[in-house]
Amino acid sequence: YVPPKVSLSSDAPGWSSGSTDDSKGRGPICWKCKGERELQVLKKNTPSNVRTCPVCKGDGFLPMKSKLIQKSDAGAGVVTSRRRRPRGWKEFGHVPASIQALQHDDTLTAAEKTITQHALSILHQANGNDDDYDSKRNDVSAAIPKELLQEQPNLPPWLPINPGEQLCNLVGRWRILQRVGSHRWTTDDLVTAYVAASTFLASSKIFQESSSRRNIRYLDLGTGNASVLQMTSWYLLSSDQLQNCPYELKSFGVEARTEAVGLARRSLSFNLGSIEVKGKTYTGIENDAINVEIVNGDFRNLSSNDELSESMQKVASEQYDLITGTPPYFFVDFSGTDGNKQTITKAVINQGGMPTSMQSAPARCEFRGGIEAYCQAAAAVLQPDGVFVVCENWLNNKRAYDGAKMSGLHVEEVLPVMGRVGKTEPLFAVYVMRKKSFEANLNSADNCQDEVTRVRDPLIVRDEDGKWTNEYAKVMGAMSIPVV
Repeated sequence: YVPPKVSLSSDAPGWSSGSTDDSKGRGPICWKCKGERELQVLKKNTPSNVRTCPVCKGDGFLPMKSKLIQKSDAGAGVVTSRRRRPRGWKEFGHVPASIQALQHDDTLTAAEKTITQHALSILHQANGNDDDYDSKRNDVSAAIPKELLQEQPNLPPWLPINPGEQLCNLVGRWRILQRVGSHRWTTDDLVTAYVAASTFLASSKIFQESSSRRNIRYLDLGTGNASVLQMTSWYLLSSDQLQNCPYELKSFGVEARTEAVGLARRSLSFNLGSIEVKGKTYTGIENDAINVEIVNGDFRNLSSNDELSESMQKVASEQYDLITGTPPYFFVDFSGTDGNKQTITKAVINQGGMPTSMQSAPARCEFRGGIEAYCQAAAAVLQPDGVFVVCENWLNNKRAYDGAKMSGLHVEEVLPVMGRVGKTEPLFAVYVMRKKSFEANLNSADNCQDEVTRVRDPLIVRDEDGKWTNEYAKVMGAMSIPVV
């Protein structure tokens, strides 16, 4: 893995073959020749012992994803259209400040609009009205006009002003900033967030009447664009427990990639930030008891003796009731100058092909550790009765159990997830883990009981016709995503 000391030197250390000029389309090092440009010829009676690599055609690297190159010269991004939904269906749950402003202000009819009102008009164009349902509404994603870009210092940070950026639907009325052709949220994220939030609310002792605690601590490891962090936070904030009682919620997302950190912070400004329109301030948080923060750092430092930055010290100083993680799935071979891995010069995937987007590569490939590193970090800062929820590729199922065991965690429950009816193996699974000491206390009446893992029936995403199954539709419904 990339050593923590150089982890922040690049979003994906060693991914590129040396060029940092995206306009040239230079992508990852070729997985076939490992950047050597040539391959050894094993056949007899050949005039040469080497041949040009057929995958990279002798370049030593692969081209960058075409969508990223096509968007690099385009104008600003877009706000994607609101989801298609059945007639009468409405989103529920926590409402961002910008949506509140649209619901209570005459922004759209104002003769002269402020910069903020222009931004809200673009959001309204994409959102449409509540009576725009699936059979009436077409894709009306709203592009950011060029003249508005001249006001960049005064624009809301959540507006997708950079090429290829999209402000996309997430859960409920929440949205997330993503880039076309880059890392984007997936089914893995949605199921992990759903299992994490629902398990925590159902099992935590914090919500028992006898509990004197009123503070909740939540941490998302390797948060990326903060999809899981935001989905889980939305679920918690929308729950009856937090809406009806004065709980304090402090959440952190730790991420090493600077681009992802920037996108995540801007997304949070939409979902939980405030906005002022004609002297009135609308806010996504009604009091100071709710705080969700993105920290730029390597989560592996939480379980090491390395010196921590000030922001990471703040993360490490807490003990968490809930921790989530969505680790990358595939091994990577690293090398450095003269064999010194403190300077990463080459990263080559050894399971399939390296993603041709720099931001997707660390999200799918183990640049900064796999499931084992996530378990170690979680165990270091987890409350004795806390819960750690993590997803993992089904091919790495054994690694999930081994990683838990090495970190003093017990796999309490497993939810396998299958992509479609008829598949023989799950795509991935979501694992619910707790500290072994807590499990032992639960079994104190018979301290000799073996720890048992409950493996649930697989959650199947699509049926034979490619439609959502009833089981997956329940997950979508719980996360305020319309089923059409």
